[in-house]
Amino acid sequence: MYAENYKRFLELICKLREFEGALIVEGRRDEVALRNLGVRAEIIRLSRLPLTEIALTSSSYKEVMILTDFDRKGDELAGKLLRYLEGYPCRVDAETRRELKKLVKKDVKGVEDLYGLYLKISVSDPPWRGFDEEEEDCDTPDFVRKAEV
Repeated sequence: MYAENYKRFLELICKLREFEGALIVEGRRDEVALRNLGVRAEIIRLSRLPLTEIALTSSSYKEVMILTDFDRKGDELAGKLLRYLEGYPCRVDAETRRELKKLVKKDVKGVEDLYGLYLKISVSDPPWRGFDEEEEDCDTPDFVRKAEV
């Protein structure tokens, strides 16, 4: 990842942490990675039910974010979910996934790898420092603060 993208990556992690709807991910490892990142939103795994049932279940939320992996299969699943959710009144966010994919495509393959990339960026000498004096807008989880001390 280019150093100029680090800050935007951290902003997107903050967005995930602050999201209050339902996140749709592919599997358990994706859910674990998001929980490790500090995400508190409801997480719905695709590995449990058919896509039509996932769409029906997630449509009961005001807002839904599709966060499938960044590979071709993830693209296909995201496209199908978007089509299934079209008729429901919930707001669907697929843009966050697109932006994350664009930022991290050379560094990670899927959602389960975001936590490792976050740790690499946050715990090492943060390469984004010096681009802007502003710090992150959202809280850094305790485990990262302890690692930085």
